[in-house]
Amino acid sequence: MMRLVPFEPAHLERLELREFDRLGVVGLGDGRDLGRLAEFYARSGPAFTVLVRGCVAACAGVAVQPGATGNAWMFSGTLIGEQPVAVARAIRRGLEDIECEHGLTRIQTTAHHSLDLPPRWYAFLGFSREGLLRRLVGDDDYYLYARVR
Repeated sequence: MMRLVPFEPAHLERLELREFDRLGVVGLGDGRDLGRLAEFYARSGPAFTVLVRGCVAACAGVAVQPGATGNAWMFSGTLIGEQPVAVARAIRRGLEDIECEHGLTRIQTTAHHSLDLPPRWYAFLGFSREGLLRRLVGDDDYYLYARVR
């Protein structure tokens, strides 16, 4: 059974991160740990957790900014592989709910160029690749994706 619940920082700590997401956390640098990161995301705006059989499969949310814009974030766990389409649908539904509830006209996210997910994943969630942000963090390049209403 799958369901969406409001995000709590403890969810991120219970998530068995996929290699893709583990590398993303390491890439944040400056000694950030998952607990502090989870607290930051909990304060940044609406967020949700996808549960599969009561276990955390993914955590996602949107840091809402002035001007009807938000920055999306997501961490996924190894459970996502058991039901990838159902989890992706749940994440899309969660983003749609946040978009409507907060009157957002743009949700954007970035992905490190070397860790980029397949373009169809972003398209399924309603995002389009807008371009490459060169040297966004240090010497690292990131792709910019946006979901525009």
